[in-house]
Order: sequence, then C-alpha cells, then structure tokens
Amino acid sequence: MHVSDKQGVGFLTYALNTDVDYERCAVLWALSVRATQKQPVQIAVVVNDKHTCRSDLHDVCDHVITCPQRPVVNMMQYEADLLKLTPFKETIKMECDMLVPCDMSVWMHTFRQRDLLITGRVIDHKHQTADDSKYRQFIRVNALPNVYNGLYYARVTQQNVVFFKELDRIFCQWDQEIRKHRLWERHEPSTDFAMSMALSNLGMEQSVSGHHLPTFVHNKRYCVGDWQYHSVSNPHTIIVNGTRIDYPWHYHNKSLATEDLISKYKQHV
Repeated sequence: MHVSDKQGVGFLTYALNTDVDYERCAVLWALSVRATQKQPVQIAVVVNDKHTCRSDLHDVCDHVITCPQRPVVNMMQYEADLLKLTPFKETIKMECDMLVPCDMSVWMHTFRQRDLLITGRVIDHKHQTADDSKYRQFIRVNALPNVYNGLYYARVTQQNVVFFKELDRIFCQWDQEIRKHRLWERHEPSTDFAMSMALSNLGMEQSVSGHHLPTFVHNKRYCVGDWQYHSVSNPHTIIVNGTRIDYPWHYHNKSLATEDLISKYKQHV
C-alpha cells in the first residue's frame, strides 16, 4: 500500500498460520479490541491468504491483508514489512495471542510523543514490573534495549522506514549479525532480538519505553510465576489467580483461544 493511501490510526496483528492456528487467536484478539474501546476503532489483520482465511476475520476486522510472499528466514521476518502492509498512518501493533480488557485510547498521548514507541517493561498479574531476566540474558549481557514487539506504536515516517529496513537486513544476515554479540550461539532469528539489535545499530534506543506505558501482562512462567486458574466473564473482566487484569494480557497458551470463548466475545460486539 502506498503511503498516500494510508489513513488514520488503527490496531494491527499478524495471523500467519503455520502448524499453529493464529487466525483463531486473531479473531479473539480483534473481538476483544472491538468490545473494549470506548470509541470506534479500525482493526487490521495480516494473514497468509485473505481469500481462504477464517470468514469471521472479515466480519470483525476492517482490513484483512494477504501477506506478500517473499524469501524470509522465518515468518517473524514479516514484521519488517509492517509499514508496507499497514493501512494506517499510525499503527498499534499487537501480538494476536493477546486479550485487551481496557480502553487504550488514553494511551495515544503517550504513543504520539515518539515516531516509534516499543514496550520495554512487562508486568505480572498484579501489575508489578515482571522479572524477565530468565528470558533476557542476551539483552542484558550485551547492553541492548529490552524490546518487546508484542505491543508497540509506529508512525509512517522516514525514520521508521530506515528502522524497518534495518530490521529486515538483520534477519537476512542473522548469522553475521548475531555473532557480533555474546551468547550468540544460543539464538535463532527472533523479532525481539532483531528489533533490539536494529535499534542499537541506529542509535534509536530512546524508542523503547521503560516507563508506565506501553506495557502488557507477560504470561510466561518466570515473569508471572505459577498460576492455577483464569476466568473471562466478559471482555472487560479477565481474572487470573483472583486478580483482575487491567492491561493487555499476552496469554501465550494458544489453547486458551477456544471457539466457546470466541462465541462469548461475539455477544459483546
């Protein structure tokens, strides 16, 4: 899509099915966004083929976009195509295995302070800063920015065109790029680490927020500890271990996105 055709602000996710049904997660994510925002929002999803994807993606999303096929090292490299694929001038990108229980319109003032603003601090179920050190040894030992691509804001600007081009280059040249850093032998190409290296290479560390927003509940074991149960009574009310979640919930376990839960959410949009 040409830049002159992009309009407004909207939410976008990728749902590129492999052996995992990301489209099912994306339907639930889009429903959760639609049900919890106080003002009407635009929603986009990138799929393998918009003609063969789940039909209800077309019902809940304003834009269903076929991902152009090109040589990539893995599906994560398509993150570098975000500015090309998004129909929006301002994009709030989220992972599809997330639920949004809160109105995010109040976040826009924070987002718009920068052309690119990426989550750099995640939280646990009690909304305290999570200890992510188990997963972030590569970041810390190499003094790289602590990037979480699960939730970020990107505006169509020349700076961001350069950033996403550098991100694509790092994926293409992963074997050479990763060897510039300690612990290189442990890591296959990944979005978080590729984005972190791209920001560092370009001197764009200020694009990572270590403050209050943006953030999300990072439902990985070493971030939140062991948890026993969750319930979703309505799109605004997600309870995990007795605590109500007030921020986007990155649940990770794709089996939580059931058809029954999708049906429940459809009743609220």
